Amino acid sequence: MYHAYRGNLHMHTHHSDGSGEVEDLIAAAARTGLDFMILTDHNVLLSQQWQGWREGVLTLIDSEIHDKDLKPECNHCLALGIRKDVTAFAPDPQSLIDAVREQGGFAILAHPIEKTSPLIPTSFPWTAWDIEGYTGVEIWNFMSEFRHHATSLPKAIVLAFTPKYFTTGPHQEMLDKWDELLLQQPTVATGGSDAHANVFNIGPLRRRFLQYDYCFQAVNTHILTSEPFTQDFDHDRVLVYEALRLGRAWVAYDMLHPTDGFRFEARAGDATYTMGDHIPARQSITFEIDLPAKADLRLIRAGHGAVAHVQGDSLRFEVTDPGIYRVEAWKRYWLKPRGWIFSNAIYVT
Repeated sequence: MYHAYRGNLHMHTHHSDGSGEVEDLIAAAARTGLDFMILTDHNVLLSQQWQGWREGVLTLIDSEIHDKDLKPECNHCLALGIRKDVTAFAPDPQSLIDAVREQGGFAILAHPIEKTSPLIPTSFPWTAWDIEGYTGVEIWNFMSEFRHHATSLPKAIVLAFTPKYFTTGPHQEMLDKWDELLLQQPTVATGGSDAHANVFNIGPLRRRFLQYDYCFQAVNTHILTSEPFTQDFDHDRVLVYEALRLGRAWVAYDMLHPTDGFRFEARAGDATYTMGDHIPARQSITFEIDLPAKADLRLIRAGHGAVAHVQGDSLRFEVTDPGIYRVEAWKRYWLKPRGWIFSNAIYVT
C-alpha cells in the first residue's frame, strides 16, 4: 500500500531572484495545504536550518544550478537531495550531474523546452543532450508556460490579471521529447511551479505575477511513498526523494480539480505494479486507471501515441506488447482543454 502526498517543487526566494522570505513561502505552502515543498534558489544552497517540518509542511532545501556566465543562458538543472553546494560545477553539465550523484542526490533537467514571445524573447532551454546520469525532466514548468502567451501588451495585461485563462498544459514538444527520452532510458517526469512572485511593470500597471499561494494551488507533483510520513524529518526526507527518484509520482494541475485519488496501476497475475515499476512482458497485463473526476483520459505508449482513449473517470486496458506506458488526463475548463494529470511511466519490458 502506498501513501499519497502533494508537494510543490522548484521555487525561489529573495536569496536568488524571487521576492519572498523563506517564511513567506512556508506560510503560503501551509495555507494551500501542501504536504511538502522543495526550495530551489538559483546557485544558492540555503542554510540547512530551514529544513524540517514547518507549519505542518515538510520543507526541503535544494538548488537550481546554471552557468551564469554562459551566453545565451541555458541548461538549468534542479539538484535534489544534496547537502553541499554544487554551483562550482555549473559550467560543465556532466560534471554537475556527477557531483550531485556523488552526494547521493539526483538531477532533474529544468524547463528543457521553452517558448518565447515578442514581449519575452528570452528563454532558458536545455541544450546539452549529450549528458548522462540524470534522473528526469521537468515536463511542466508553470511560470515558463506563460512566456509564449505574451504576444502583445494588451494580451500581457489580461494575462497578468487572469492567468487561469491562458495556461493549457505542458508544451506538446516537451511531451514528445519526454517520450523520446523514455525510449532511451527510464526518465522521471516532474512538474514545477517555478514560483518567484515578482512584480512586473506592464505599461502603466504594476502587478505581482503568480503569487506563491496561486502557484502552490496550480502545478504540483504528487508522490506515492512506501511508508507514511511520521513527522521525523530524516525519515520523511528519504521517502520524498525515493518516490521522486523512482518516478512514483504524477504531475497535476490541481487548480482544475483536486487529483487526490488518482490511480495508475498494472496487474499481472497476482502482482500489482505502479508508476516507476518494470514488468516482464511474459504474461497478460491489465492497466487500471481511476480518476477523481471525469476527463479526456488517454493511455499513452511512448513512441506510439494513445493506445486507449475514453471520456470518463476510469479505464481498463489489457496489453501484451512491451512498451512504456503513461497516462494523460485533460479537462475542458474555461472554454479550452486543459492538461490535468500526467502520470509517470510503467515499463513493460
